[in-house]
Amino acid sequence: MRDEPSLPARAGTLDRLDLRMLRILQTDGRITNKALAAAVNLSASACHQRLQRLLDQGWIEGFMGRVNIERLCEPVQCIATIAMGSHAPDTFRQLELHIDALPEATAAYTVSGGCDFIVHFACARMSRYMELTDELIRLCPDISNISTHVVLKQNKAFTGYPIAQLLGATDNKA
Repeated sequence: MRDEPSLPARAGTLDRLDLRMLRILQTDGRITNKALAAAVNLSASACHQRLQRLLDQGWIEGFMGRVNIERLCEPVQCIATIAMGSHAPDTFRQLELHIDALPEATAAYTVSGGCDFIVHFACARMSRYMELTDELIRLCPDISNISTHVVLKQNKAFTGYPIAQLLGATDNKA
């Protein structure tokens, strides 16, 4: 059937109900077991067992709430593209460790193209962002360039992965 895509080998032992549970949990991590069971047409007990299996097998990495940062403060958010002068694995690993240690670095990616890393920073002030980038340059002398893009407005927030589309479905039922 069109709404039940065949699962790639990486999906392992997931079935259609597991995929529906994952899709629902991405958008509502606080859903009750009873409501989740009803949404996937399972008993509460069977749903709980499946959810526990998904957690135990690492299909779900954790749950978290999305904080409305604008209600807390007026953060300066920056997207930094970082280019390295050396592409030695140890050089990359050194920068990765330093970025990982920064609470203000909220997401980081190793990428291809005109830069080597893209990092999202959320800072209380621009001066703090400048301190962080100065510190990274001091700690990682192989950084050849940091370009900063100040976020003016977030147009779309991450709300979960498009599971059905990633698995080749043409609709949203997976």
